[in-house]
Amino acid sequence: MSSEQFKQGLSELYQGEILGEALFDQMLTYFQSPDHQYKLSLLLQLETETKARLRPALALLGIDFKEQAEFRKAGLDIASSLKGKSWEETMVTLRDIVEPAVSHYKEIASCAPPEYLGITELMVAHEKSLYDFFQLELEGSGELSIDKIYQQIHYKFSPPWI
Repeated sequence: MSSEQFKQGLSELYQGEILGEALFDQMLTYFQSPDHQYKLSLLLQLETETKARLRPALALLGIDFKEQAEFRKAGLDIASSLKGKSWEETMVTLRDIVEPAVSHYKEIASCAPPEYLGITELMVAHEKSLYDFFQLELEGSGELSIDKIYQQIHYKFSPPWI
């Protein structure tokens, strides 16, 4: 992967966080249970914070921070396709969407220059934690599903019922 390809890959990671923000923000309107609301809020927080964590690397590489509208639209389109689906159906769909992204993120990380290895490994862990969240929800381990998500969030908050 050339320097320009790596920069493009890092830009894709950033835009992917924008997609995730739009997706989880919209999903908050679909699920009303306090547990689902809290979990979706944490996923939204993770996407927002991860987007911010990428900015220093983007700045060093001269990559534009501007949101590409098609990524926000893609997140909204995915969310729209989930409207009316059960939590379980939603978790299956999202797990299946994220699974190839984990591989793609690993590919980008494997070609990262040494000074960007930390941020790209963080992105792999980030995407894998999303996959694990969806999988644990499907396995009925909802009490464990947010553990890896919560560990990555700097600005933590408790569920409203505590």
